[in-house]
Amino acid sequence: MKIHQFDEKTYSLIASFASDATKYQDPGKYSAYAFQPMNMWPDVSDPAEIKKRIAIAGIWHAEQQEREEKFVADPAKVAEYRAMVGNENSYPVSSLIPPAPVPPDNDPAPILEV
Repeated sequence: MKIHQFDEKTYSLIASFASDATKYQDPGKYSAYAFQPMNMWPDVSDPAEIKKRIAIAGIWHAEQQEREEKFVADPAKVAEYRAMVGNENSYPVSSLIPPAPVPPDNDPAPILEV
């Protein structure tokens, strides 16, 4: 994790992330994200804890970067996405939303005796 700057207008810490699994281990090679500690973690005032919380969020960002790198490295998958361009698709709503769960019988669950 690297904290690049503090944005005075938004009171944000701007940070980027890398991991052992990303192509580059230098966080500066990846997109930076804004974190507003006073809004995100109003109960935290310790700078070390704020950095730790940003690092925890960074795990997700680094995983996304790794996923993107794997995707870009797969020309067949990229071609599949490109092939979707220009296609029109229609779906009935019922095929997109799972059916509502069936309520259980009104019979109470059996009581197990031990």
